[in-house]
Amino acid sequence: MKSVGSVLSQFLDRIASDEEIALIFLSELWPQIVGKDLASKSRPLALRDKRLLLTVPSEIWAKELTQLREMLVHAVNKHWDLSLIEKIDFEVRT
Repeated sequence: MKSVGSVLSQFLDRIASDEEIALIFLSELWPQIVGKDLASKSRPLALRDKRLLLTVPSEIWAKELTQLREMLVHAVNKHWDLSLIEKIDFEVRT
């Protein structure tokens, strides 16, 4: 019989390998991952080749979040317990 941890680990590996499913989970969990304040100013838009694209409302927010890029990558990967993303890019959408 497999342990719960083993089953959960396999499930997370499958999510990470299917970028569309990972993006859905990431979008739903975004406020928990980065906090409500940052989540209100950014949304996951796409995930491809370990690169996450976030939408932001202005160039100012893009610059602000660029400074937090490493922290955001770490927060996402810590939440997944694996290396889901390596880089974050920003796209301004008003």
